[in-house]
Amino acid sequence: MASNDVLPDTVHPIGRSYVGLPVADKVTAEFIRDFGDRWEAAWNSHDTDQVMALIHPDIRWNDTIFWPEIVNGHDAMRAYVDKIWAVMPDVHFREVQLFNAPDAGRALYLFEQTASAPPASDKRTRATTYGCDIFLGFRDGLLSEYMAQYEIAEMMRQFDMLPPRNGRIGGAYLLSLMGGGSTKAG
Repeated sequence: MASNDVLPDTVHPIGRSYVGLPVADKVTAEFIRDFGDRWEAAWNSHDTDQVMALIHPDIRWNDTIFWPEIVNGHDAMRAYVDKIWAVMPDVHFREVQLFNAPDAGRALYLFEQTASAPPASDKRTRATTYGCDIFLGFRDGLLSEYMAQYEIAEMMRQFDMLPPRNGRIGGAYLLSLMGGGSTKAG
């Protein structure tokens, strides 16, 4: 299969893969388990080189929750990782559960993260939140496609950097931060 082929069971009616990704290398459940362990150790080491050793040179890293655009390639990835350490120098990750789909070359690493507020904030607070690292593809034993999902608003509230929700639901809370209303739940 060519690297831009899609898995037959994920083909969208208009001919693209359901999630818009090329087929990833098939991996084993054992590979994913080992990768998850190395992933957590690398991020908790706070050593950019350890993280980079797990990342394919042609990485496509989608964490637009934190970063302003999708990261492509090692140089941009190194800048991203270094910024994580600058913003959250004591961040710690703990695996909650690792889900895998080895035949598709994908996995989901559900995590808990704990960190102090960014040094530039002058806050002396800590936050514990949950999220997931979505491993969308591996090439040559390295992570090549990634997407992040985590709750940054809750993290900012725990850092005392956002006001409490006060019963506001979903987008109403976010709009209230811009002065756009105070819709209450229920």
